[in-house]
Amino acid sequence: MPAPPRSAPAAAGFSLLEVLIAVVVIVAIAAIGIPIYRGYVTTAEDGVLLAQMRAMSVFQEDTRLRTGSYGSGDFDAAAGVNTLTAAIGWQAAANDDAVYSVVANAGVSWTVAAAKPNGRSLCRVFPANAPCP
Repeated sequence: MPAPPRSAPAAAGFSLLEVLIAVVVIVAIAAIGIPIYRGYVTTAEDGVLLAQMRAMSVFQEDTRLRTGSYGSGDFDAAAGVNTLTAAIGWQAAANDDAVYSVVANAGVSWTVAAAKPNGRSLCRVFPANAPCP
């Protein structure tokens, strides 16, 4: 008795429709995930700048108690500018590549502006710790 004829084996792999669906799903996940990730990075950068500013406020209050007024100056580690340390004794805790510029209003208040090389900046008025107008 002869063996029944064999059918051709099924082709292995993915169909074009399956590949397109997989690509659409990946693009949709990336379209949602990338902006969320960028938001997290921005929030983290702002947190680092605010932490540095809050640490600076301790030095400013000490300077005001000793001299009667707040100190002014700039801090830019990349350019070697560090007049803020001479004025109030503050130095950045970590090299975050930010440039800090402090302007004092005698013993009333002081304003600090921080700028990162990527264009992110933050400005606060202390001792109220309020955003700049």
